[in-house]
Amino acid sequence: MEVRYLNTDLEIESNHDLSKIVEEFGEDVMVLHQGEIRGYQHASFEIAGSMNGANAVINYSCSLVEGLPKEARMIWDECCSRILDIGYESGTSPCSFRSEIRASTIQRVAEIGASIVITIYPLSSESEESALGKPTSDSK
Repeated sequence: MEVRYLNTDLEIESNHDLSKIVEEFGEDVMVLHQGEIRGYQHASFEIAGSMNGANAVINYSCSLVEGLPKEARMIWDECCSRILDIGYESGTSPCSFRSEIRASTIQRVAEIGASIVITIYPLSSESEESALGKPTSDSK
């Protein structure tokens, strides 16, 4: 099974209601979660549609934030956590895997006050079985 990029989630936490940001992002995102976690308001998003790689998704996410109207941008700026979480699935090949996040993208992330987190998920048992040629639950 090859190492592969999965997606990039945008996760925010605040003491304030995040509904205005969710509303402004609209159909450009899929809302994965919105509600209270550990006493904070939390919202988690994925970009709707497909994009090629983490750099493109992060740039698109930055564009969404940069385009927020003043009231929603104030809510964004007051968030106690703003994270772009890049997800990869691990694998047995290739012998190395590279995924570039360009300097200009990192600068945009810094300008919107966000952090980058990298999450590497283990191979799922179905992925491992498929790589070994064993039938998966989908192929039975």
